[in-house]
Amino acid sequence: MGRNLRAALALAAAAALSAGAQTYYFEVPREVVTVVVNADSSFDIYYEITFANSVAADPIDIVDVGFPSNDYDLDSIVADIDGQRLSTIRPSEYIDVGVEIPLGGYEIDPGETGTLRVRGRNYHMVYADSADDAYASCVFSPTWFGSDFTYGSTHLTMTFLFPPGVTGEYTRWHEEEGGQPTQMFVRDGRVHYVWDWANASPSEQYFFGISFPRDFVAEVQTPSPFQWLFDLAAGLAGLLTQFCGCLIPISIFILITVFGVVNRRRRRMKYLSPKAKVEGVGIKRGLTAPEAALLMERPLNTVLAMVLFGLVKKGALEVASQAPLELRKLAYKENGLRPYEKGFLGAVTKKGALDETKLREAVIAMIKAVQKKMKGFSHRETVEYYRKIVKTAWRLVEEAETPDVKMEEFTNSLEWTMLDEDFGGRAQTIFVGHTFPTPRWWGRLAPVQTVGPGGAGVPSLDLPSLPGADFANSIVSQVEGLTNTVVSKVESFTGTVTAKTNPPPVRTSGGFSGGGGGCACACACAGCACACAGGGR
Repeated sequence: MGRNLRAALALAAAAALSAGAQTYYFEVPREVVTVVVNADSSFDIYYEITFANSVAADPIDIVDVGFPSNDYDLDSIVADIDGQRLSTIRPSEYIDVGVEIPLGGYEIDPGETGTLRVRGRNYHMVYADSADDAYASCVFSPTWFGSDFTYGSTHLTMTFLFPPGVTGEYTRWHEEEGGQPTQMFVRDGRVHYVWDWANASPSEQYFFGISFPRDFVAEVQTPSPFQWLFDLAAGLAGLLTQFCGCLIPISIFILITVFGVVNRRRRRMKYLSPKAKVEGVGIKRGLTAPEAALLMERPLNTVLAMVLFGLVKKGALEVASQAPLELRKLAYKENGLRPYEKGFLGAVTKKGALDETKLREAVIAMIKAVQKKMKGFSHRETVEYYRKIVKTAWRLVEEAETPDVKMEEFTNSLEWTMLDEDFGGRAQTIFVGHTFPTPRWWGRLAPVQTVGPGGAGVPSLDLPSLPGADFANSIVSQVEGLTNTVVSKVESFTGTVTAKTNPPPVRTSGGFSGGGGGCACACACAGCACACAGGGR
């Protein structure tokens, strides 16, 4: 519904611009479009458009052909009409993004038919798939023409060629953009999707979409989740500027800016590269709880708190203070530690603080190690597998028959249970109503005050055992406290990690384009590429 509204607004704006172009009137009996998705994320776009000019119209002497974005390569564009090479191709004066092609001495006269062939390259055309982080998305809307200038129907054939190396089992079509292709086949090592529609409209906008694993292209653009709103605002701005001057577009610009800031902040927290999310085969077993947390893209302060608790349990660290955080290294054989645990210890300064530069390096190395381990395995199946491990960890704690066994199970699976977003609620439920022995590692955490039966504050570390409610409150407090203090600013820290592990793609111009000469484009979906064309002026 949103796309139809955007298209309607753009069409209204185009109509106002093209009121003087009523002498063109033609059919488009055939339109053949081929889009080749290249490994460098560009499109090679091929058009073969047959015009049948009305006997009551002026000659078609010039055609405007839209391109998806300003990243089209003008030098790459060539055209011919009925096999006759056309020497002049220049930026269009009538549409915002595209070229104009004068037909020279090969105009299509009234009552005559001619076929225009155009090819050219447009860069930065592959986008992140909004439905699957491991996939890339391409959506293309072929050239169409204003309803004031066309009549009849069009036999439209649209073909997408997937990037080199993509095999059939990893290809997808978009239900909302074109639906299932008419044909799917492999030719010259490339998967082809073909939509063949015998009764399309020459003045209607159609979308065709495909998806494939991100690793088969060099770069993937990441549109804002509010891209549809940006493009709607752009369409409104173009329409309202004609009637209301510049004041309304200013307010729209402010709105777009605010949404852009929100989107950039969200993007900075996505530290895991899509390479770890490409769907392979089977489950990657053997990951530790902190590694599984990275795979689930849990907040980095949570992951680091899990590493910290693991080091405390192993006797390699103790927490002298939570606020401010002060750690103390203990005598421990490092050959019993994992690489990321050694990296964490290496970030502890002589004064007990955490050197965030070294901590960042340790996290980056940890993320890269997880990505390497996940190569060839299914991200989706692996994440589901570790979610089940979390549930099993809680179940084992819950079903333990004695307090001693319950505490032992909890100690063994602490990092796994910390993966549960409802860690606090589950801990409160499981431990209430019993008295538990103090675990051996408890003394290496900062002392906390618990309230005894008489209401007096008693240091919990001095007790040989703890009431269940007190232990639950204490462990939840420790987890939350260390999670909140392990790094000073979570968003800033994560952003600097993301810049190394999942850097944003080079920004290009947006997906909205519009123009006159019988053309209107409104392109707003993730991965969309729209092209518009005027059928002559």
